[in-house]
Amino acid sequence: MRARVAHVLLILAGLLVVAYPLTAGATPSVSCRGVVMRAGDVCPKADNSGVQTYEQRAADGRNARPVILVVGLLVAGFGTSLLVSDLRRSRVTSPHA
Repeated sequence: MRARVAHVLLILAGLLVVAYPLTAGATPSVSCRGVVMRAGDVCPKADNSGVQTYEQRAADGRNARPVILVVGLLVAGFGTSLLVSDLRRSRVTSPHA
């Protein structure tokens, strides 16, 4: 039973990851350490190795959405396969009356 709960939690975690780029991650604003950026602004990298422009940060955000969606779907799918496998295994090993 404990394993099934873990599988369901894994499915829910995957679905939450899928939901992020469709909800909170879909915000059109681009920020630099919490400060909203506008076209033409630059953001210094944390390690002082250069800067990123508003356009670069916006493109990075757009490019990350499909990756996040795929990872979330993979996690949810993996949890689903574990749950189905566990349910099938218990059905096969359970004696039928």
